[in-house]
Amino acid sequence: MPAAVAPRSNTSCIELSHVDFHYGDDGDAPALHDICLRIETGEHVCVLGGNGSGKSTLVQLMNALLVPCAGTATVFGLDTALPDAVAPIRQQAAMVFQHPEDQMTTSIVADDVAFGPENLGIPSKQIAQRVDDALATVEMAAFAQADPADLSGGQQQRVAIAGALAMHPRVLLLDEPGAMLDAAGRSMIQRTVAQLNRKGITIVHVTHFMDEALRATRAIILERGRIAFDGDPREAFAQPELITRLELELPPYLDIAVRLQEAGLAVAQTGDPHELARSIAGALRVGRGEREAIIDPSVARPRTAAALRTPAAGAAPAVRFDDVSFSYATARSPRKRARAPLFGRTRRAEAPTTFALEHASFTIAPGTTCAFIGRTGSGKSTAMELACALKVPVAGTVDVEGIDTADLERRRELRRRVGYVSQLPERQLFAETVYDDVAFGPRNLGCAPDETDRLVHEALRACGLEPTEALLARSPFALSGGQQRSVALAGVLAMKPQVVVLDEPMAGLDPIGRAGLARLLGRLKRAGVTLLLVSHSMDDVAALADRVIALDAGRVVADGAPRDIFLQDTPVLADLGAPAALVLTRLLADEGVNLDASLVPADLVEKVIRHGAAR
Repeated sequence: MPAAVAPRSNTSCIELSHVDFHYGDDGDAPALHDICLRIETGEHVCVLGGNGSGKSTLVQLMNALLVPCAGTATVFGLDTALPDAVAPIRQQAAMVFQHPEDQMTTSIVADDVAFGPENLGIPSKQIAQRVDDALATVEMAAFAQADPADLSGGQQQRVAIAGALAMHPRVLLLDEPGAMLDAAGRSMIQRTVAQLNRKGITIVHVTHFMDEALRATRAIILERGRIAFDGDPREAFAQPELITRLELELPPYLDIAVRLQEAGLAVAQTGDPHELARSIAGALRVGRGEREAIIDPSVARPRTAAALRTPAAGAAPAVRFDDVSFSYATARSPRKRARAPLFGRTRRAEAPTTFALEHASFTIAPGTTCAFIGRTGSGKSTAMELACALKVPVAGTVDVEGIDTADLERRRELRRRVGYVSQLPERQLFAETVYDDVAFGPRNLGCAPDETDRLVHEALRACGLEPTEALLARSPFALSGGQQRSVALAGVLAMKPQVVVLDEPMAGLDPIGRAGLARLLGRLKRAGVTLLLVSHSMDDVAALADRVIALDAGRVVADGAPRDIFLQDTPVLADLGAPAALVLTRLLADEGVNLDASLVPADLVEKVIRHGAAR
């Protein structure tokens, strides 16, 4: 067996030279082609690109999870293709994957974080300290003895990051770590990344959040497996036509600035909201005289959930939660392998039952697009699974289209009426061909072959995929991530449900994917389908929803129209953030430009232009 080469003494920590990589031998274009790059020690690099551009493949080459099919990849001078180099590389280059549950190995959070250091042979006392420090850094110390399977997706992501930090890596590789996190969770990651980078740790961060890219010192943008841009992210975002061509989008405030420029207002091209507000005020030549309140107190007054539980007059509710509670402690699913706690630790004494959802009551009228928002672990995904009978309440009642979800005799009828798209819909795929995957539901419902064929074709077209013979015969697992998600969604829509439940449908999608999904949701709404969706993006909520239910610690804390919800001033909503247009509206008020509150950029741009024309 060849020995690992000795590390070279230079300042670079990662080098890729003319690297090609492809999956399988089916003749498809390579995932990466002729990649040449060098990352210096201490850099903060963001990797950007559309879905299927090769981002995840690139970072997996950087810690020897993948090895090049051509060319060479070295990490701290060690060739990733040499077997003896793999362990030393992974000791120094820790990775956090897009899907945190893929990294969970034990039934105790602290043991999961300790798994990496333990395999490195770190002394037990040092491991214990590393675990405590890493969990404190990601604000998960209170969950040290919890079962990772009981945590929300966002909480699991924090544990995965803690596991990487406990390795004390020299390079931290992050593959979309904030995709499932709320605004506070993403801010925590950004703070952690900045802190680690200041300590000299090299950061390579794959993200679809363009504002995160602006915090980096360098951006690498991939297009169809090739490097299309490598340099200062501010330089890239100063070229809107380049960003559009590369299937990306401008950061939210920079997008508003460009829209205003296109409308004829001379404002600074900046992604900083405070600077943009000052620039707009200057461009409008607004003095700092007497200022009006931006929010009418009668509109902003918080509205309680109890006052808004009545469905639309004359319409039976599509979904009804009546005093619903659910606890994972009393409804356990099979767990991953357990092992004895490390370092002589014992589990805490059984705590009183905690509820993922507690005394939740609301009704949703047919045809409503209702967004569920809340901090990580607030009960949003639990509510979605209750709404489609993947779980049943431990107390209270859930009705969907008049059917009690606990009524097993009507479960088949319920399945005809409600469709569920999980946080990772591509993991709902299972059949050998795209056709069989999408056809599974209609066939189970007893549809005739001709009807099944029609439903499959209609559903795929609705999801942006042309049902050619080649596509229908292809394995869904050979498709790109975005295509897999479209096929999974088509499998739900093929059953023509009256209620569709979507848990973080936009997470991990590039701008083109999000725009396509938004159009699809609009078509479903116009067709009268009731949509329940979870989102951590307040901009998506403002653009898509006509009803918002906010959860906190398993309880409904606000319920109403998006405008009513976002104009409230509560700690829960502050943690979630506000739509970018509303944030800028408020900053403009501080600069003396008093506009009616806007939730979406197009509305704000129109109001700014009208304000300027009226002066």
